[in-house]
Amino acid sequence: MISLERFDELAGGLNHPEGVAWNPVDGRVYAGGEGGEIYAVTLDGDVTQVGSSGGSMLGVAVDGRGRVYACDAGQGEIARWDPMTGEVVTYARGVGGDDMDCPNVAAFGPDGSLYVTCSGEDDRPEIVRVAPGGGETERWTTAVPRYPNGALVTPDGDALIVVEARAQRLVRVPIEADGSAGEPSTVAELPDTDPDGVALAADGSLWVTLYRPDGLVRIDPAGIVDLGVAGTPLHLPLVD
Repeated sequence: MISLERFDELAGGLNHPEGVAWNPVDGRVYAGGEGGEIYAVTLDGDVTQVGSSGGSMLGVAVDGRGRVYACDAGQGEIARWDPMTGEVVTYARGVGGDDMDCPNVAAFGPDGSLYVTCSGEDDRPEIVRVAPGGGETERWTTAVPRYPNGALVTPDGDALIVVEARAQRLVRVPIEADGSAGEPSTVAELPDTDPDGVALAADGSLWVTLYRPDGLVRIDPAGIVDLGVAGTPLHLPLVD
């Protein structure tokens, strides 16, 4: 169980930051804002708005050159901020140039492909894949239909781990040798929760944020532990 007293506020005054990402190139944390803002935050808590699309940012990701990619739900696309130019531009649209239906979280694969969970606020839930460099967007899978949300690519690049929020579970979608999506399998059930984001720890544990009840869940081979809400732990079994 993690005590809430171990958490400190890093920075305040941001406009509903949804997703965050660490940028090892400049040593700052990046976050989006509800008004399309892109924020850079130092580890001392100094906040700078570096750009804006005028849309509404959700998840963010960073590439090896320090460029920031934001899921712009307001514009239905992936926006990119380049520190070299200071500009925010469209990096990718949806399949066929259409709007993405609530692009929520983006994660890079080892080949530079960008996987984007589109949660489906307008009833088009899907996961799309953007070709390296911002090429054509393809519909990668529709087999995680109940509000795909948080996501990450495994370190070996062989799977996408996805929070399927309304199914109250965490799933694993294989990335096949030809790049196609395999059949999803359940990593863990999260009953009576509203799971949101997911991150991977150095020891291989998966950490899932819960929108309701407020807290963090740690998933490891022994089970699910450390739900930090109102001081009450929750232990749930893993699913084979």
